[in-house]
Amino acid sequence: TLSVPKGKRKESQFEVIKHFYRFRKDITDLLLRDFGYSQKKAEKKMSKIFGGSPYEELSDNQKEHYNKTASRKFGFEEWFIGYQRDVIMDCIRNATEYIFIANSIYPSIPEELTERRIYQDKAIGQCYRLLQELQYTIEILPVDIQKYIKFTDSINKEINLLKGWRKADNKFKKQFKKDVK
Repeated sequence: TLSVPKGKRKESQFEVIKHFYRFRKDITDLLLRDFGYSQKKAEKKMSKIFGGSPYEELSDNQKEHYNKTASRKFGFEEWFIGYQRDVIMDCIRNATEYIFIANSIYPSIPEELTERRIYQDKAIGQCYRLLQELQYTIEILPVDIQKYIKFTDSINKEINLLKGWRKADNKFKKQFKKDVK
């Protein structure tokens, strides 16, 4: 028998799971690092904004601006990062659940295929939700956007793998049609 060259092989549905584990681990690492937000960097940036002058030497207008900026930065640490961490973990937890439920269904009747597809669709939906939440986070937090490209690329790859798996399931439809004849 002839084998298909590795570069021309379709990804197996298990690649969906393998890739998901890798990107889940990477996202978890990002969350453990507070999305790349650094209080020290924020303080340095604030110092530059005010020309390195001590707070006491700032004008009343500058102090007011400094206080507003500082309270915003404090809000990042106080609640925003934790809140976004929970939202993103919720996306990942849901995607994990849907991927594994879909994978546990081996369709032997059309209804099982429909149920499996629903879970695949839900997993894709959670990946899109995850993309949106990361986008929102980088719009709010003063972080290096370039560092997020690998995460968005990874999530998009997972979405494409899930769609490929869903498309590969069309073989079951064909089989069910043969069985009816």
